[in-house]
Amino acid sequence: MMKPKWEDLDRNCLVNIFERVGMESLLLAVPFVCKSWYKATLIPQSWQHLDFSVLIYDDSRYDVDFPSRLMDTYRVEGDFPINTFIKSVVKRSGRSATYIALPELPNRCMDEALLYVADECPALRTLVLHFKAFQGFHGPRSKVPNYISKWTNLQSLKLQSSFDLQELLTQISIHCKSFVALAIECAKIGTDEASAIVNFLPNIKVLDLRYAFMREENLMTILQGCKQLELFDARDCIGFNEGDEEILKHASHIRSFKHEGSTTENIC
Repeated sequence: MMKPKWEDLDRNCLVNIFERVGMESLLLAVPFVCKSWYKATLIPQSWQHLDFSVLIYDDSRYDVDFPSRLMDTYRVEGDFPINTFIKSVVKRSGRSATYIALPELPNRCMDEALLYVADECPALRTLVLHFKAFQGFHGPRSKVPNYISKWTNLQSLKLQSSFDLQELLTQISIHCKSFVALAIECAKIGTDEASAIVNFLPNIKVLDLRYAFMREENLMTILQGCKQLELFDARDCIGFNEGDEEILKHASHIRSFKHEGSTTENIC
């Protein structure tokens, strides 16, 4: 009896597998295994999960590993064409991408990449921005709230800055009716930011504010206003003490409330 071959696997099964293997493998390994695998990579559903964070940008250049292997494989010469690359991969998804993570980008590339993602990814459910998207009042970084109306299916957003959070959450509350999860790394949660979370995301289920600067009164605002929270990560924050009885009392409705490592030390 002949053993079944990988290349004979049903194409729908291949697509189901390939959408989980990661963008790196889809570009540098999978297409070169056999003809049937290559043909499966041409199906848009294989490109629903796009993680561009493998493009590590530091000191005005990209980490040489992935881009150099990519350019060698596809015989591209010159500087790494970051925007062309992002657009070509997004295009492969055929407007079906549901997860996109964008890396730190030079200012000249950022707005172009975000606008392209906004126009070409209407099915997007999760967006991860590995750059300080709201740092500064001008330029492409401050335009992110303008794109929210294009992502009406958005459910989850991860940021590295809380700048202009009120405007962002206003747009999410208007356009993203299925939104349930927000993560902000090293956020500054003052009175206005805490009120914005409560007023615009009253039904949020997952909130990740680890490493935030957040005073106790602002934490209490969130705990008292967001009654649908199921997971709240407030570990290693500055502004309140872990184990505070009053905080734990108001967080008792949350299935998983993480507060370890939080302290009032070093607070100004």
